[in-house]
Amino acid sequence: MKSRWLPPGLFALVTLFLFRDFVFSNAMLFGQDTEGLGYAARAFFAEALRNGNFPGWNPYILGGTPFLASLAGGDSLYPLSAPLLLVMETYRALGWKLVLHVFLAGVGMYAFTRALGVGRWAATIAGLGYLVAPYFVTLVYPAHDGKIFVTALTPFLFLAVHLWVRDRRAAAWTGIGVVVALATLTTHFQMAYFLFLAAGAWGLFLAIGEAKAGKGRRRAATGFGLFVAASLLGVGAAGVQFLPALDYIMSDSRRTATTTGADAEANKAYASSWSLHPEEGLSLVLPEFVGNNAGTSEWTTGTYWGRNPFKLNHEYLGSVLLLLAAVGFVAPAARRLRWYFLGMGGLALLHALGAHTPVWHLAYALLPGVSLFRAASMAIFLTGFAVTVLAAFGADRLIAHAEGATDAGEQRIDLRILFGGAGIAGVLFFLAASGGLASIWTSTLYTSITPEKRAALLSATEFITRGALVLALLALATTALGWYATQRKLPSALVFAGLALLVTFDGARVDASFIRTKPFEAFGAPEPMEAYIAEKVGKESPFRLFDMRAGDGSVRGATFGIELTWGHHPNDLARYRTFIGSDRGGLPQNLLLSENLLRLTNTRYVLWPSAQYGDPVEQGVAALADATAETASQLPDGRTYETLYRVDDLPRARLVGEVRVAPDAEVVGALMQPDFPVDRVVIVPEDLGVEVAGGDPIGEVEWLERDVDASRLRVSTDRAALLVLAENWYDGWQASVDGERAEVHRVNLTQQAVAIPAGTHEVEMVHHDPRVRAGFAISVVSSLLLFGVAGIGALRRRRLPTHSSGAPEAARDDVSEA
Repeated sequence: MKSRWLPPGLFALVTLFLFRDFVFSNAMLFGQDTEGLGYAARAFFAEALRNGNFPGWNPYILGGTPFLASLAGGDSLYPLSAPLLLVMETYRALGWKLVLHVFLAGVGMYAFTRALGVGRWAATIAGLGYLVAPYFVTLVYPAHDGKIFVTALTPFLFLAVHLWVRDRRAAAWTGIGVVVALATLTTHFQMAYFLFLAAGAWGLFLAIGEAKAGKGRRRAATGFGLFVAASLLGVGAAGVQFLPALDYIMSDSRRTATTTGADAEANKAYASSWSLHPEEGLSLVLPEFVGNNAGTSEWTTGTYWGRNPFKLNHEYLGSVLLLLAAVGFVAPAARRLRWYFLGMGGLALLHALGAHTPVWHLAYALLPGVSLFRAASMAIFLTGFAVTVLAAFGADRLIAHAEGATDAGEQRIDLRILFGGAGIAGVLFFLAASGGLASIWTSTLYTSITPEKRAALLSATEFITRGALVLALLALATTALGWYATQRKLPSALVFAGLALLVTFDGARVDASFIRTKPFEAFGAPEPMEAYIAEKVGKESPFRLFDMRAGDGSVRGATFGIELTWGHHPNDLARYRTFIGSDRGGLPQNLLLSENLLRLTNTRYVLWPSAQYGDPVEQGVAALADATAETASQLPDGRTYETLYRVDDLPRARLVGEVRVAPDAEVVGALMQPDFPVDRVVIVPEDLGVEVAGGDPIGEVEWLERDVDASRLRVSTDRAALLVLAENWYDGWQASVDGERAEVHRVNLTQQAVAIPAGTHEVEMVHHDPRVRAGFAISVVSSLLLFGVAGIGALRRRRLPTHSSGAPEAARDDVSEA
């Protein structure tokens, strides 16, 4: 291969082909989570950046949440995606960052396999295989951006570790830290955790190999120690995101109910949920076997019959890559590496199968952090990565056959592997076509299948048979290429072209069902009721909307400047979830049953899907018993579609003169009592130590300025009182009264209050998370150390004496010396 631009050119062409409907249009790339919080949070962030602000607080959902710590903004600080928000429309930026990472995944795999000694042609095949890998690309449909980012970064981290051990160059050492920082800034800590474990094992494997090669145990140990140091500095460089998020997730997020705050049995059940099951395991080879719920093609519509509630992506490893990996495993060039990649890929697969294997149970018991995660299936990307690396050696071997660089014994071994793989594919096709495969499976491995899942299996039968036929044909085509290569009946260029086409087709045929576009207008334009409510924003005093149109909490209103009482958020404040009665993200029962809590949250309007639920009072929604139906929209047949109810809300900021003390566990129950005077009394967990005169203060609260994380108010009161704000309390909120610092107290379990003396005062509320400040300082210091070492190493190399050819005498600049 003479042109160095051919590999990236091919990667670009295949990427553009995969995403052609998005790239060559003005549509949005569809993603389920994008239509939820994904777009709303990024649009909020993009608008703030364009206005020259960096938000510390997001007031638009769930009573207000910290922006960075709660990970609501996802990859807000991730350097490869955040800048796109400044140069294009948010919905286009969300799609382009995924397209960019699919391309980069191919480049990274190519570079890594080349560094391992694989030829250009074989490395290009590996890059194509990783680029189109369904366990990677199909994550576009559920919009799991962080998983996509970490998968794309994986070969770059392995490459940096390899170059560090091989050359001991400061640039490679810094590269380790940079990739670790990037993976951390994706904010998908579970995927990053899996990657760091694998990369750590890779570094240890290389260090042991170095010691065995006679380079010295001390040198190997020092190199590994410096690798760990670079990794820790990489996490430190991401400290501005990692530190506040870690503290929040461990202590404030609602996820503490299923992790640190759960009993052992409940936590283990949570951690083992959403793993792969045996039928998903077979789908790693036969993708149509377990079906899907993505609904973008016939075989992914209502055909999922596995044991998880639903499935919106695919973990298919690629049958052509698996065959090539089997050949690569026996290749002499991979002899030193094959056991590492077999071990890493195998352990990742067994972990992905969750509680079905002892590996997951051991990891849960022994590895710190595993109990905080669920969806062990995420680890499958490491299996795919290992398969692709071994496949690179396999492709290199077949190309070497075509060039006459192997002997007859090696050719016979490889042909046996290929024919054996084709034979297994043929048996699978025979079983699928005869109906025996599904019958044997449900009678032995899945005897607990429900009637609903059995019906889905029946719907999938035709596609399973068709998929088994495609699998058999791909295996035969790969075997035929291998045979022609061993017989030297095809030039190596055609062997490369054939393998490249097969690998690309194999992955892309699955990917195609998970990539779709949608006109932005169909999503981003406000519906009539949303437009009606949005018109009230700014014209009325601050208020919230309780939007009941989605079972898991709609956040659409936030994109139109409407602040929401409820909404979907994977890491929202646990106290607020307890307050509204939303167990693990379910319906907010307290808001439905208690008018008091609805009023306390400053909910002025309730958007009720009448066509779906009927009359709210008839459905037992006591909170709306006294509400007024302000307006409604109609269906073409005359039925009421949605109804907007007006609620007698309490102001966002108000004066209260009476305080009661009660433990947090009793607060919600007390507030929900119909006769509790929520407009006059607040409940605190302990004595506030401030003067409150009691009675009903006479005064006024006026908003002077109101921003997302800062506001000013003029407060007049005839007596000492509490200024209560219907905004979530969180460490980082600071208050001042007439320029003097004042404490922000937590009242009513989750709301803010500031003590106000009698008279007229100006109150300022500002959010500055101290963890973000500390994390930023750590990020600066860590980054300076990382890049400082690289700079020193570069200077040392420039000062080294050179031969007459101009090349430096010393090829390495060891960090320990620098």
